[in-house]
Amino acid sequence: MQTNHELIIEPNGLDVEQLPKPLNWAELFGNDHPVELEIGSGKGTFLTEQAKARPEINFFGIEWARWFWRYASDRLRRNHCTNARAVRAEAGFFLTEFVPENSLSVLHIYFPDPWPKARHHKRRLLQAKFMPLAERVLKPGGRLQVVTDHQGYFEENIEPAVRGSNLQVVDYNRPGSASDGEFVGTNFERKYRREGRPFYAVAAVKSAQPIGNDLPLIL
Repeated sequence: MQTNHELIIEPNGLDVEQLPKPLNWAELFGNDHPVELEIGSGKGTFLTEQAKARPEINFFGIEWARWFWRYASDRLRRNHCTNARAVRAEAGFFLTEFVPENSLSVLHIYFPDPWPKARHHKRRLLQAKFMPLAERVLKPGGRLQVVTDHQGYFEENIEPAVRGSNLQVVDYNRPGSASDGEFVGTNFERKYRREGRPFYAVAAVKSAQPIGNDLPLIL
């Protein structure tokens, strides 16, 4: 992939090899603001827009693809997002090794790789075995938000895993950075919307909350 400018990683892009285990969010960000983490931040569209719109929140992105991580880190730098960081790492490993328990206000997972071939389904991130990890890192009252365009992934893994966990399913909240009619406002969503794909969303919280319409959203 090509870009018209040099990608500058620092100060927003972090080297996983240099991070302490577990992380201390207050030391990392220099404040005790709530932390929201996105798995699969891609080019950083969601991360950047949220960080700009909500300076009272700290945002952290995990991305495995090296070029996307570099681009997202540079994008955060160019937009002066001092309340956001990004790291290149495998999500399950990073949540297990680096993220303290009961420390995240929101865990965002948008358009995770569906691994559509049957022999690859075991590689899907969101399935029953992932949920205890999500439950561990969310603080009491913390929220999990998931959106996908892949109906099979949603029906076979995502929805059963979330509903079968100790989290309580609640209404999905569209982030403030999403435009009218959008679920999230990521590059993937805008691309898939142009292709006419439907979207599937589910949200859940760690502790008891008033439950509204708990049916998945389809747009």
